[in-house]
Amino acid sequence: MFPDGFGIHHAGMLRSDRTLMETMFSRGYLKVLVCTATLAWGVNLPAHAVIIKGTQIYDAKRGTLVDLGILDVMQIFGRAGRPQFDKYGEGTIITSHEKLSHYLTLLTQQNPIESQFLDSLADNLNAEVALGTVTNVEEAVKWLSYTYLYVRMRANPLAYGINHKAYQMDPGLELYRKELVVESGRKLDKARMIRFEERTGYFSSTDLGRTASHFYIRYNTIETFNELFSAQKTEADVLSIVSKAEEFEQVKVREDEMEELEQMLHNYCELPVAGGVENGYGKINILLQAYIGRGEVDSFSLISDLSYVAQNAARIVRALFEIALRRRWPAMTYRLLNLCKVIDKRLWGWANPLRQFSILPASVLIKLEDKRLTIDKLKDMRKDEIGHMLHHVSIGQKVKQCVHQIPAILLEASIQPITRTVLRVRLTITPDFRWSDQVHGSVGGALVVVG
Repeated sequence: MFPDGFGIHHAGMLRSDRTLMETMFSRGYLKVLVCTATLAWGVNLPAHAVIIKGTQIYDAKRGTLVDLGILDVMQIFGRAGRPQFDKYGEGTIITSHEKLSHYLTLLTQQNPIESQFLDSLADNLNAEVALGTVTNVEEAVKWLSYTYLYVRMRANPLAYGINHKAYQMDPGLELYRKELVVESGRKLDKARMIRFEERTGYFSSTDLGRTASHFYIRYNTIETFNELFSAQKTEADVLSIVSKAEEFEQVKVREDEMEELEQMLHNYCELPVAGGVENGYGKINILLQAYIGRGEVDSFSLISDLSYVAQNAARIVRALFEIALRRRWPAMTYRLLNLCKVIDKRLWGWANPLRQFSILPASVLIKLEDKRLTIDKLKDMRKDEIGHMLHHVSIGQKVKQCVHQIPAILLEASIQPITRTVLRVRLTITPDFRWSDQVHGSVGGALVVVG
């Protein structure tokens, strides 16, 4: 098909394959590109003609097929006949007979775009309170008047549950906006993300709310943390909690992935997985552990899901670390700090640190692990000793180089009493390793936790 000018494009393909298809189509080597709606929504790829075959798409939130919205239809048709690329474009929609008049009506009439801001009002209010731009109900009501939601509520009040009589009595929607703010304030106060004094109408941010705002954690996810997260949880419990975050709600289990997920569960999961492969949160847990263990994934759809899980899990675990730190849970803070590093470096805490270096072959790493050689032992050995021991003389220099690049520090501390309740602690940190911008980046950070 490819030599004849036909190509395919969908989200389950590897990024490199998708880029190849986009490049070939934009240069004219491909004349026809069969794709899912993902291409039309997210990529600026002009075409002369666009054909929409079928107007039903799967909605992961509802778990069923739904009709393609008119905004999506217009967005997809917008790919045809871009002014800088073509003189005109053609758009064709193929749908069922009963839906034909529906789409014709929508395409020939100018329907306004409605706001979806209500779905995330609590999250946005929390962000404003955390920033300090909104400190009370009155300011929040005024803040809402700057939003597109307010514009659409006044233009089409019925779409937002405001009847004609209520709108006549309150044309500025002051009372309705206040109801929305108070309701969101109560929800955030119940989740301990803000403190809301209903009598005075004042908001004040909490450590939990600031953490949620800083790491873009949703209100529903914070509710899950409040219910499940405690100081006694193990690493396996933490991964289970992270897997239940609302940020992963669109990750679904597909029937054709079950067998590979079972294999990944047995091959790459070092910690117990609650839920197994049959549940969405079990799948997320398996993918996260496979990512840490640098496991191989064959299914294109699983590769895409794994990439999404890896991007978001690191942020969510870091938020949990900040929460544990603010709650003064030293053991849990240390556990989560290690888990943050594990996800960042894609290496379990008990694995050989040299696995972080791509210049060392897997066969060499296996030999080092079989001989139970620690980093301290390797530091004491000469490069030629390491090479002879591995039966690979030239590799000794590389191993020695990598060993000296693994971060190690020397600490000196002194304590001086200031008052009966205050101590001055002086801490001197001296790096004891070789810095490399290629390995360590341009700057390094340190976290000092006093317990």
